[in-house]
Amino acid sequence: MVDTVLVTTDCVCDLTTDLQERYQIPIMYYYVQTEEARFQDTREMNSDDLIEYIEKDGKKAYSSCAPVEEYKDFFAKQKKNTDAPIIHICMAQYVSDAYKTAKEAAQGDDSIHVVDSGHLSGGMALMVLEAAKMAKRGAPCEVILKELESMKEKVSTSFIVDSVQCLYRNGRISKNIARLCDALSLHPILKLSHSHMKPVGLCVGSRKRFARAYLRWALRRGGEIVPDMAFLITAGASYEFRQFLLEEIKQRMPCKTIVINKASATISCNCGSGAFGILFLRK
Repeated sequence: MVDTVLVTTDCVCDLTTDLQERYQIPIMYYYVQTEEARFQDTREMNSDDLIEYIEKDGKKAYSSCAPVEEYKDFFAKQKKNTDAPIIHICMAQYVSDAYKTAKEAAQGDDSIHVVDSGHLSGGMALMVLEAAKMAKRGAPCEVILKELESMKEKVSTSFIVDSVQCLYRNGRISKNIARLCDALSLHPILKLSHSHMKPVGLCVGSRKRFARAYLRWALRRGGEIVPDMAFLITAGASYEFRQFLLEEIKQRMPCKTIVINKASATISCNCGSGAFGILFLRK
């Protein structure tokens, strides 16, 4: 069966390469601007490169979506390969300029539908995958768009941050809040709601201690969680710590598939090394 819709998205959805290829999802890049040069996220710089640059070298880096002309080129390239309508799924519109930029690039073309996912990273990926699966089953464009709108309220996207320095450096929190968090070893929990990213709690203590506290909070009301798939996204985490997180999650959440992936350089640029999140769907 030929897909009724071509689903595309941005690299900040943190899909694994395997899932991108399995569902044939074209990916648009972001940029990471360092003190020396600009790099395409995932293509020219990954999160490990970015974290080493920030943490070890003590330098600054900032992320941004591609400009309008590059989104236009991206859409034009996709249209050469398909006559189907395109659904392009973006990061939450109040967290990034990508939604506004992609909308401008698609202006005047009724075959391109730009969607504000309301989420980022693995939360965004859950919506991308659902849209791609529906397209493969032959669902029409308007049905997929309606389902995506409904999913926004069901996706749970949250992260906990080890250090607040990247949040402070990128203007996400004030200097006084950053100082307070550092002085008291506070680790903010950030959650996406209505396309905004908001602090919703604080955890304290060592890394494993605050990780357990975050997971208890994130996975409360376990009976409401859809057990099909969840994403565990980490920035700068060792293999051993990822395995620790996986075991803690399994104790709290029965799930058929837990996709483990590293955050994109863009996400890592804003959350810093040691951040991680569990992202899933509620009923």
